[in-house]
Amino acid sequence: MLRRHALPNALIPIVTLWGLDFGAVLGGGAVLTESVFDLQGIGQYFADSVSRLDVPPVLAVTMLGTFFIVAVNTIVDIACAAMDPRIRL
Repeated sequence: MLRRHALPNALIPIVTLWGLDFGAVLGGGAVLTESVFDLQGIGQYFADSVSRLDVPPVLAVTMLGTFFIVAVNTIVDIACAAMDPRIRL
């Protein structure tokens, strides 16, 4: 009984926060981590491009991040609507 009534309501904020965090990580949110630990990746490339004032890579990484955040948020919204029928698409 508890799984049927309480679990869908309890999962909505968890799925929402997980989706926002996952979208931020995929979208280049690891800039600080890659810069501090000297890891090679999109975040390091973005930081180097900003320090060199190289505009095209900064725009490309920003657009890539925006795409991933919008895509993951769309998936999260659909998942929340599937879990709780009170949420309409």
